[in-house]
Amino acid sequence: KEWASRDSKRNLLIIRPGVVFGQGENGNFSRLYQAVSKGRFFYPGRKDTIKACIYVKDLVQLCLQILDSFNSGIRLYNITYEPAPTIEEIVENICQVTGLKSPKLQINGRLLKVAASILSPLGFNKIGVHPDRVDKLMVSTNISGKKILDHHYVFNYTLRSALEDWYEDCERAGLF
Repeated sequence: KEWASRDSKRNLLIIRPGVVFGQGENGNFSRLYQAVSKGRFFYPGRKDTIKACIYVKDLVQLCLQILDSFNSGIRLYNITYEPAPTIEEIVENICQVTGLKSPKLQINGRLLKVAASILSPLGFNKIGVHPDRVDKLMVSTNISGKKILDHHYVFNYTLRSALEDWYEDCERAGLF
């Protein structure tokens, strides 16, 4: 912003997406799906942790819409579904779309973090048991995507339809 403000001829567009998911992401959502599908997922501490996220196809489409209407100045957009879903909503949608059994177990967050601290050095971090990963699931990433809606940009997908589309892209074999 400082760079752009030093010269009136400079324009700056900042796009900050939430967690991006979709085919080939091999990140948060893929790991979450794998944990649920193997029966290794449980809610760490709480189910209402907010996880701002966006489907990669919506991200690209929204970026094109924003670029098409951006002429000058400084603009910042958080791109996420609004309202941002909770971890429970994400997990429930994944289960409904893929036919997996929905996990119900909730474990005390402090206890889980202590266990992860002990198990991680023993090699369990390779299967996702790590204190940092526990923290990630317990801390909300609640950024607002309201500005996108206020500017009348159009999402092609909801969380549910995005997961369905991704599942179809993976030939209904999983979310990867």
